[in-house]
Amino acid sequence: MKIKCLAIDDEPLALGLVSDYISQIPFLELVGSYTSALDALQVMQTEKIDLIFLDIRMPDLSGFQFLNTLVEQPLVILTTAYNQYGPESYEFEITDYLLKPISFEKFLKAANKAKEVFEEKSKRQSDRIISDDKDYIFVNSEYKLIKIKIKDIQFIEGLKDYIKIHVEGFERPVLTIMRIKTFEEKLPHMDFVRVHRSFLLNIHKIESIQRSVVTIGKHEIPVGLSYADPFFKLVEDKNWK
Repeated sequence: MKIKCLAIDDEPLALGLVSDYISQIPFLELVGSYTSALDALQVMQTEKIDLIFLDIRMPDLSGFQFLNTLVEQPLVILTTAYNQYGPESYEFEITDYLLKPISFEKFLKAANKAKEVFEEKSKRQSDRIISDDKDYIFVNSEYKLIKIKIKDIQFIEGLKDYIKIHVEGFERPVLTIMRIKTFEEKLPHMDFVRVHRSFLLNIHKIESIQRSVVTIGKHEIPVGLSYADPFFKLVEDKNWK
C-alpha cells in the first residue's frame, strides 16, 4: 500500500528536492507539490492524503496556520531551515522534523518512521470494527467511527487495500482501509454473498438479475465466473428465479 503524499514549500528548489526524494522511495506516492498552502488545501478537499512534507515559514499561510485549518490532520513531516519550532510542533503531533539542507539519508529515515506510524494506524483501523449489536457496526472512516445499520448495506466494493461500503440513505459510500474478506467475516453470511472478487452483496437489496449482472439501485454489479455457481444456487434456494 503506497502512502499518498503532498509536498508544500514556497521555495521551488527545496520543493523540487523533496519531490525528487519522494519519487525515489517505493512506498511513497506524490499526489502533488505546491508552493502555496492555499493550493494544497483545495487538493485535500477532494483527495485522501496520508502524509504531508511541510515547510513552516511561507507567505499567506504558514505551515502551522495551514495545519490549524485541517479538520482531520494526516501525518506531517516538517521541512524547515529553522530549529526553533520544535516545541510548537509537538502541539500538532508532528511525525518528524527535518532541518534544511536535507540529505536523502535523513529524508529516508523520516519516511520510514512515517511508514511505521501509517501501518500501525492502518492496522488499528482494520481491527476496529465494533459490533455491540447484531443490527449495526461501527467502521473507521476519515478518522472517525461511522455507525452503519447492517440491513442498510447495499453492497461492498473492494479496492485493493480499501473497501467502499455502499449504504442506503448515505450520500456517498463509506471508504475504509480494509480487505473485503476481513469485512465479509464480520457480516451475517445468510444475508451477504460474494459475487465477484471485488463485490459482496446484501441479497435483500438485489432488484434484478440478468445473465451475469446484478442490479442494486442504480448500480450494475458483475457476477464473476468462479462465483456464479454458488450465487445462482443461492438464488434458486430462495426461489428467486
